[in-house]
Amino acid sequence: MSEQRPGEQTRIVLRSFGVMVTTFEEQMTQLLERTQRNDLTVDDALELATQALALSMRLSRRLREVNELVLSLQERSLGELRARLAQRFPTMPAEPEE
Repeated sequence: MSEQRPGEQTRIVLRSFGVMVTTFEEQMTQLLERTQRNDLTVDDALELATQALALSMRLSRRLREVNELVLSLQERSLGELRARLAQRFPTMPAEPEE
């Protein structure tokens, strides 16, 4: 098995998220178009709202995963940078001021 390049997993996750956002846009457009039907009933409206909420929940869940990934990458990278600089320059403060 070959090793992935640095950032390859991140590219995969972000590409997948982009596809999900595009799909969300397309499906929401379809739902919005269905609201224009003259024969729309209350039951139809409730079904549209249910579908819209489900789409939004899936997108929010994936956005949260992407956000957690980015924050994790940031924390790991900055922690490694801080550790390397502290090792190279021992007089530098190891922890940032708050």
